[in-house]
Amino acid sequence: MRIWDIHPTDRTAIDPAGREAPRDPMRQTPRVPAGATSIEPPETSEHEAASWNGEGWELVPDWRGHVYWSEDGERHEISELGTEPPADALAEVPPEPLSGLAARKCREIDAARDHAFAEGLPLDIAGEPDVVQTRPQDKTNLLGIAIEARQLDAEGVVEAVLEFRGLSNVKRTLTPQQAIDLTNEASTYIKSIYQRSWDRKDAIDAALEAEDREGIEGVVW
Repeated sequence: MRIWDIHPTDRTAIDPAGREAPRDPMRQTPRVPAGATSIEPPETSEHEAASWNGEGWELVPDWRGHVYWSEDGERHEISELGTEPPADALAEVPPEPLSGLAARKCREIDAARDHAFAEGLPLDIAGEPDVVQTRPQDKTNLLGIAIEARQLDAEGVVEAVLEFRGLSNVKRTLTPQQAIDLTNEASTYIKSIYQRSWDRKDAIDAALEAEDREGIEGVVW
């Protein structure tokens, strides 16, 4: 006699092929142990399983391991017998909403802009190569130097009296005119970085208004 062991959790046949029933040691006749049945499970189709209900087998949906996505992009995996994917389930990751894509691209532009500011402006300072730092916290220092340099220049000072340190942290002394030239170049660089970010954000906004996904995705720093 053939028997089928029943899984204690999902009540399916542990081995669909079943096994030979053990023999009663006293009577030497086949016996059905607890947690098993001599009733053969029915044939099942795809996404279907036979589950023991206490009296017999019944066919139930079996989508365990199936992965689907909801319209909001959330990933789901079915783990329980009898659970089916909803009617609006998607078989693959849905495209990112245009508004979300545009916001993400703007964040990428902001990050690239901040990186450009952090890199600074390569420049000869008092005849030596260095980098003028242009991070937000550096702009106040540059503005202060620019104001002082113009005041000294207006007073006719031509000596190197203004201290400046670039990325190398080497102390250099500049004339008012050198300081004016340096801060002018730094200001031009900072403005160009801002303008570059604004141009790209304008392109993102225009593509979003036109519902042009490829246009949004194509905007890079």
